[in-house]
Amino acid sequence: MDLLLHIDEIFLKGANQPFFYRCLKNNLSQLFTNIKASRVEGGILIEDFNKEETGRLSFVPGIANFAEVLKCEHDLRKIKMAVDCLINNANAGSFRISAERSYKKFEFSSMEIEHQIGAYVQKKTGWKVNLKNPNLTIHISVSKKCVYVFVNKIEGAGGLPTGSSGKVLCLLSGGIDSPVAAYKMMVRGAEVGLIHFQNQTKVEEEVGQKIFDLAKKLAGFQPRIKLYIVPFAELQKQIIMKIPSQYRMIITRRLFFRIAELVAADDQYLALATGDSLGQVASQTLENLNVVYSASKMLKLAPLIGANKRDIMSLSKKINTMEISSRPYEDCCSLFVAKHPVTNAKLNDVLRLENNIDLAELDKVEKISYSISIV
Repeated sequence: MDLLLHIDEIFLKGANQPFFYRCLKNNLSQLFTNIKASRVEGGILIEDFNKEETGRLSFVPGIANFAEVLKCEHDLRKIKMAVDCLINNANAGSFRISAERSYKKFEFSSMEIEHQIGAYVQKKTGWKVNLKNPNLTIHISVSKKCVYVFVNKIEGAGGLPTGSSGKVLCLLSGGIDSPVAAYKMMVRGAEVGLIHFQNQTKVEEEVGQKIFDLAKKLAGFQPRIKLYIVPFAELQKQIIMKIPSQYRMIITRRLFFRIAELVAADDQYLALATGDSLGQVASQTLENLNVVYSASKMLKLAPLIGANKRDIMSLSKKINTMEISSRPYEDCCSLFVAKHPVTNAKLNDVLRLENNIDLAELDKVEKISYSISIV
């Protein structure tokens, strides 16, 4: 089937629109096999798209909405035939026609098209015209090359195509929030990399299946994802032995940021992203976030900072990471949950405690990276 994709924020980019269109077209060509994506008036046309992939397409960043489309010549009779194909066997009861005409040489205006096609559909079906809340909207778009006719727009992810806003390295745990945060950064146009800290003494070639599955799921929305696995067991032992329990999570997260900054600098990432949501857990109070984020100089982004858990879980279900995130998994952070964690840490206190850790170990940390794609 052929699909007509309407873009979202790209239309705001003025003379830079071609760059963003190219980015979206390249992403689509790499995310879906055997498709032809071309720019047309009003958006992007995809030919020979696999109908079973429309669910994933709705979460690809940069697309406002899309619909199965029929193309026909600049002829009112042909337009009526295309409409017939789309409404056959439908039982809408009420409808409206929404026409737009960018090709001004077509003999009928948008309003005339709406009146003529509306009268035709009403006579053929007996449906009522409802301009405010119709059960079915029939869209007719007259461009220079042809006329596009479609119904039933499917909502897209919106935002900007991934890769159009630079590179961001996202800290990935085994929980619900961080994969959602990574996806939210993709919708803002970032090319996202992932870094995960394992409670092991060295990097194993065999990645924890849960983390690999999360990365692969996110790779469904971005052509490729780089996943970095970092062993944290040696530093973890020092934290358990030398740091009071109520401060362990904060210092652990500070070390995560330091290591992530080193990895990001090596591969030209411009910012670090986290799944932090203000006040959700003890380490995410304003006081504690200030202390944690001060561990590195790199820009930190927290796309979920104002979101509540219900909304985060809802998006997790939509992008199909919820089930994976819910699997049992013992990550580094889960080992540091104290019965009474500090909620208003002071930087001077944390720095004093942190002096007990051999920070030279940070420079010795190894990592292994994986390039993950679904095509």
